[in-house]
This record gives sequence, structure tokens and C-alpha cells, in this order.
Amino acid sequence: MSGPWDAGLQPERAELSWRRTVLAVTAGTVIAARYLGQSHPVFGLLLPLVALVGGLVLLRIGTLRFRRLDARLRAAGSQPSEPVMPGAAMLGLLALMCLLIGVTSTAFIVVTALRQ
Repeated sequence: MSGPWDAGLQPERAELSWRRTVLAVTAGTVIAARYLGQSHPVFGLLLPLVALVGGLVLLRIGTLRFRRLDARLRAAGSQPSEPVMPGAAMLGLLALMCLLIGVTSTAFIVVTALRQ
């Protein structure tokens, strides 16, 4: 074994699991945004588009993040002298996307309840 991981498979598995997570959150956001925007045609098109673009950005950031991680692990060898994890931009953007889903859904529920 030439590094502190199992021949490159661990970063690949982590990248694939993040991709599945981002795709699931993106699909859920697009569906929710489409549902929330039914009463307003502009929101019905704009919100899913924003969700889709956000998901694509997260996928790109994730791919770059795990490529950097793999390169840093390979460069560090079997005994890294410092942490090799890249930044947390992807995690922060995913959390922001989930927060926006929650806030939008709550606003939709409150507005719908007040109309009745």
C-alpha cells in the first residue's frame, strides 16, 4: 500500500456518496420549488432553475474538492505531517441550500394557512 488509504477507493466512494446526496437534494429542491411556484408562473420557473443551477455548482465543487483531496493524499504519502482535507465550501453550500428549502417551505405553509 502506497498511502494511508485503500488504493484510492476511499476518496472515490466519498465523492460518489456526495454526488448522490447533492443529486437527491437538488431533485427534491426542484420538485419543491416547482410545487411552491404553482401559484405564480414566474416563481414556478425561476425557483426550479435556481435549484438546478445550485445543484450543478455543488456537483462541480464536489468534484474539484475530491480531486484535490486525492492529490493531497497521494502527495502526503503514508505519514502526512498536516491535515490534508480541503475547505468546506461544498458542505456550506449544501447546508445553505437545505436552509433555503426549509425557509421557503415554512413561508409557503404559513402563507397558505393564513389564506384559509
